[in-house]
Amino acid sequence: MGILGSSHHESIKCQKAITELFVKYNIRFSGISRSFFKNSQSLADRPGFLGLFSQINALGFETNSLHWRYNLMANRVLLLLILASRSEPDIYSQILAETAGHFLRNLKSQLPHSRMLAISALNTLLEGSPHKASVEDSQQSLDHPEECNILSTGTLLNDIIQEEGFMNDTLNSLSHVHIISDSDGSSKASYGASSFQSGSDKAITYFYFDFSASWPCTPSWISLVGGGTFYSSFAKIFKRLIQQCGMPVMSSLQTALEEFLSSKERSRQCVAAEAMAGMLHSDVSGDLESGSDWLMLQLQKVVLAPSVESVPEWASCIRYAVTGKERSGTRAPVLRQKVLDCLCTAVPQSVATSVLAKRYSFLSVALIEISPHKMSPAEEQYHVTILNELLDNMSHSSAQVREAIGVAMCVACSNVRLAGARSPGVLTEQTGNEYWYKRLTDGATELSVSIQNNSQSKQLELASDSSTANGLDNKEEADAKRMETIFHFMIASLKSGRSSVLLDVIIALFYPVLSLQETSNKDLSLLAKSAFELLKWRTLPRPFLETAIMAILSSVNDPNWRTRSALLSYLRTFTYRFIPSLLIAIFPVLEQMFF
Repeated sequence: MGILGSSHHESIKCQKAITELFVKYNIRFSGISRSFFKNSQSLADRPGFLGLFSQINALGFETNSLHWRYNLMANRVLLLLILASRSEPDIYSQILAETAGHFLRNLKSQLPHSRMLAISALNTLLEGSPHKASVEDSQQSLDHPEECNILSTGTLLNDIIQEEGFMNDTLNSLSHVHIISDSDGSSKASYGASSFQSGSDKAITYFYFDFSASWPCTPSWISLVGGGTFYSSFAKIFKRLIQQCGMPVMSSLQTALEEFLSSKERSRQCVAAEAMAGMLHSDVSGDLESGSDWLMLQLQKVVLAPSVESVPEWASCIRYAVTGKERSGTRAPVLRQKVLDCLCTAVPQSVATSVLAKRYSFLSVALIEISPHKMSPAEEQYHVTILNELLDNMSHSSAQVREAIGVAMCVACSNVRLAGARSPGVLTEQTGNEYWYKRLTDGATELSVSIQNNSQSKQLELASDSSTANGLDNKEEADAKRMETIFHFMIASLKSGRSSVLLDVIIALFYPVLSLQETSNKDLSLLAKSAFELLKWRTLPRPFLETAIMAILSSVNDPNWRTRSALLSYLRTFTYRFIPSLLIAIFPVLEQMFF
């Protein structure tokens, strides 16, 4: 109270010292001793504690005359005190609802720093248990006294949310936190408010879990959907509010989101994606059918929307929505299957290629979050369906679609392999009547030779019948596009860390990478060089090492000098990395070749 009552000092130096003192207090505050609550002599002090809490709570409102930084300090102390009183249920139950409501109102605060602190506070205070399993269960839980404080909190929060214009104002305020730069808008390391927060302000507004990487649980390596400003802590707020307050929050969000989903401003699209992610991941089952139908309809509109500026945020929304539950992340959310159904629905042929590429990117991030070791039969069938579609479209005319297909194939194929390693026979690697890896690798060497020969003979080509020439050109173009998709698959596999389960496929594509380094198709050659650079530094355990040696020796006498030159470049790195293993592996190979 002494610190909070020091706003009258006019000296800038003095105010700076007070702020530094509060930051130290904030960092080192270890809570109220449990013995204080257990000691019978302290019972008389309980009204004093509650009175102190109410006094600080009053200082946290923006309507008082305090400087905004003191208002921020008061809110921080409020959060520290309620967390310190968790060990005393009697006191905690008295102040939880009031405090949660206070921070909920601060979400639409005019002060950006207060919004940041409110986000941290609500993610800490909201437990979201009464409505998580079923809305009807909340009525039954009235008979349990230990849940009374949670239910009363939900009632108070519902009253606030039902106020006219509250949810719309809240979404609008949160959209202002998303500061989109002119380059790529990436500021994932911290909130957008970091651009107007000083170091001391961050120390006051950030809380301990803001520094922990709780989501995503899987690596983020897909460049097609990188650089977004999706904040999982925002999505968690909406999820917790729905779980704690039930379907009224869902209804309020649906009404407010109609405007934000149709907005062309990226910041409003960002907060809409976060709200949708929380709704999809909340697992509230009361009136689930109508709510999920609305969500799937909006998701389908997002997939088909021609705008691509907010693709990273919506990809993160889908990834958050299908992320597994519990600490291990293996339990599927209730709406995961509906989300996958929506994404597996084919888009009309008349849509722009950017929309098709967006759909494949959304499929990639959704499949990443599926745990192969806990894959359900329905999820296994999704993989088969998706792989069939991807393999059929490898020669697509659009470069961005081919890249998206290559990335999606990497995720789907590695998931299939990992699931098969868990339980052989549970999920076969068959798509249609062919194995996916055979459809991917069969004929790749012959295809690369054909592309190489066509590239060399183009300059010597004589004029021929136009229809025949056009037919050949179309076939050559389709072959080159298919090979580009294969290279995108290789690059994604090697960059993602998933190549360990796809090494047999990668080694089978060794010759195309070597032979297509220099062709008349510059885009294809650039991809071959990128795959080559990644392949050079990939370690090869046995028996893949022997297979690689066989592929190297078979390329030594290749008639094309560019292929032999690329092989020499690869051998420098290969020999350096594998010389101990080579001494063991080379003799059986040589014996097989020469004897």
